[in-house]
Amino acid sequence: MLERTLQRYKRDLALKAYSPKTQETYYRNIISFLKYCNQPIEEITKDTIKDYLYHLIKNKKLSQSSIRQARGAICYFFSQTLSKPIEVENIPFQKKEKKLPTVYSAEEIFRIINAAVTIKHKTMLMLTYSSGLRVSELVSLKVSDISRDSMRLKIRQAKGAMDRYTILSSVCLKQLEKYWKAYRPEEWLFNGRKPGTPLSTRAAQYAYYRAKENAGITRQGGIHLLRHSFATHMLETGSGIFQLQKLLGHKHLKTTLVYAHIQEEKIIARSPLDVYTEKDTNGPADNC
Repeated sequence: MLERTLQRYKRDLALKAYSPKTQETYYRNIISFLKYCNQPIEEITKDTIKDYLYHLIKNKKLSQSSIRQARGAICYFFSQTLSKPIEVENIPFQKKEKKLPTVYSAEEIFRIINAAVTIKHKTMLMLTYSSGLRVSELVSLKVSDISRDSMRLKIRQAKGAMDRYTILSSVCLKQLEKYWKAYRPEEWLFNGRKPGTPLSTRAAQYAYYRAKENAGITRQGGIHLLRHSFATHMLETGSGIFQLQKLLGHKHLKTTLVYAHIQEEKIIARSPLDVYTEKDTNGPADNC
């Protein structure tokens, strides 16, 4: 009976079109929840769910992000698979911490890229930074996704099951040409160990951490920092916030605005009177 219910849950997650990673995370959370409850599903109450979430906070010391994932998995299980909401949507949850993402300077980015141990690793890191890719997007790229004519990359079925285009750097294109001559990829741009399979996200992370170590950079954070740095540097070099939103594939503008806050901290505010007086010789005369 329980096995059949869990299979229905898998079905419902797929119908929602969650990414495979999210489906796996939700399913794993439900297994942990039911194991903790150790009682028939029909006997589970709102208090039981609250006790479990408190257990994750107090005993497991999980992050706020993990707690929200567990709550989301449980809510979907009861509301969709069991059609038994039992007020789970009204269970309080922790507010998301507002932290500004860590970013590298341009000099640090170059050090990491140049410290890559192979042409393949260097190309991966350069492409991730220059196009603002998520690691899942990097390893899913196909040779056919590169458009030399329009200098764009096609990102297929990214987060939110959406296709989009992002920019292709001319410097990175030259690196891609060197990489292609050395490796001759056919379908997947970056192949895994098994023929005909894409590179794993773990392998991409490994390439990043190895290059970062070789570069002597000790700052904490994974390959996603290259995407954060791309976003911040785009704004610093004149990109508009709406344009950046499209390039990053953000559904909501408020997600992109985080990078505007980072840039804001680096800018010394100046009055427009000072700025435009420097540019216009017909500005206010100093005669009073």
